[in-house]
Amino acid sequence: MKEFTVRVSPEQGNLTNAIEFIENRLTECKTGVKDRSKAVLLAEECLVELFKVTKENRPVIIRVKRFLGKTTITFMSESRNEVKAGTVNFNSDFDYYESAPNAEAAIRNMIINANSDIIRQSYRNGTNKIVITAGISSQKNLINVLFSMLLAVILCSFMRIALSGNICNAINEYVFMTIKTIFLNALKAVIAPLIFFSIAASVSSITDLSELGKIGVRVMGFYAMTTFVATIVAFTAYNIINPGTFNELSYMISATQQVGEQETVSILDTIIGIVPDNFVGAFVDSATLQLIFLGILVGGVVPLMGEKTEKITFFISAANDVFLRVASTITKCLPIAVFAFIGSMVMTMDFHLIKTLLSLFFCILLGMIVMLVFYLTIVFIMTGSNPFDFFKNAVPAWLNAFALSSSSAAMPFTMDTCDKKLNISPKLYSFSIPLGATINMDGFVVVLTISTLFLAKVFGVELSGGEIVSLIVTIVLLSFGAPGIPGVSTICMSVLLMQFHVPMEALAIFIGIDAITDPLNTANNVFGDIVGTFCVGKRNGMMK
Repeated sequence: MKEFTVRVSPEQGNLTNAIEFIENRLTECKTGVKDRSKAVLLAEECLVELFKVTKENRPVIIRVKRFLGKTTITFMSESRNEVKAGTVNFNSDFDYYESAPNAEAAIRNMIINANSDIIRQSYRNGTNKIVITAGISSQKNLINVLFSMLLAVILCSFMRIALSGNICNAINEYVFMTIKTIFLNALKAVIAPLIFFSIAASVSSITDLSELGKIGVRVMGFYAMTTFVATIVAFTAYNIINPGTFNELSYMISATQQVGEQETVSILDTIIGIVPDNFVGAFVDSATLQLIFLGILVGGVVPLMGEKTEKITFFISAANDVFLRVASTITKCLPIAVFAFIGSMVMTMDFHLIKTLLSLFFCILLGMIVMLVFYLTIVFIMTGSNPFDFFKNAVPAWLNAFALSSSSAAMPFTMDTCDKKLNISPKLYSFSIPLGATINMDGFVVVLTISTLFLAKVFGVELSGGEIVSLIVTIVLLSFGAPGIPGVSTICMSVLLMQFHVPMEALAIFIGIDAITDPLNTANNVFGDIVGTFCVGKRNGMMK
């Protein structure tokens, strides 16, 4: 936090000094040039009005403050009456030349009124107070999220130590789980239309359909390449660390209970399920692949509609903007949701289980780190960009994905990063990010590959060379069809356990693993989406 304060006598000669103080302090607070210029202009107009009403021999207090990414300028003074900034009006009959003082006041108040969204004004107990929001850092949301995560870890760790298990479970169920469910339900309500209209708007904006084919092939080709690399990285990391033995986890196996019947996912059903038999059903079920298919289908047909094309394109684009705004509004509650997510995790984890599975965790972590290095290397090789600058710009989306544990829920943040931080064309990222949230799941591949090998080893199941090839193919296909929502790894793991005859008891162990690795998994998935979008955009001239 930075805070600077000065007291200025309300004399016209001191106005220049006050403005100079404000401008210098805003520079120290690293306020952007555009925001700084606007804030200085507003500050000057507000000070002129404030000087008029301040009591004699009373100073005007000026405070410039930066806290959690937000910079404000505050003016306070004991006054004879309330500041009347923003109240002078004029009409078409107003003569500026004959009424120069009034014209100046009118223009001043026009400036203040035009920026009323960043000015707050109050008058209480004989004191005028004006607050100008000089700038909000692009990192503000990230700072708030990190603060919420840290606060959740500290408070919930203390509660877990100080309170009984029943009270902790009650807090988790009635507070944290309620907040988590409400937040995710709100996001899920807009994810389906957001995916559809985002894809449809992107595709419909491409008048040359051959261009769509080129973009799609390049994006999917990149995603397929990184998925293949992820399988190699997973096997390599597993063989290096070689986590777990049967004896080490034998007490866990005897203690686990048979997991109830799980929903199974057939590979053939995944392929067939891309094409829906009901247009509305795809939205009701939030079937991501079906929504992408429908978005491409509808968007591809729009350019062929002749004179109706412009109206339909406008409608689709407007609908896309509406759902993006709704999603953005919902995600303003992200710090609260993150507190609930992390708090729930801290309150419910079995720390003995975590300690026992540390070797597996570090194995998966190694795989994630190697993939991160691979991504940054690809950025440098394919685009020539500085990988450290790229990582700095992409890390807010990475951390948001980590906190949400959902590629779909993080999609608005990912798109915002592509747009504002990386300057990628909306035509590309509005197509590649929703697509990547479904088919590009490199972290998912790393977690499932290492966990399957680990659990097979723990339960004494030996995998032949042919079964390992089958494992790779199955995991890759599952990654293409897995929805980007929390907990999908558990369903997919049940498919793998049955396919390779590993007892379903192992699923109870995997749930403990997944609770720790799911945030890393999701963050890796989203980072891969951003890298693919950036590389394709750079190499194909699709940057802003």
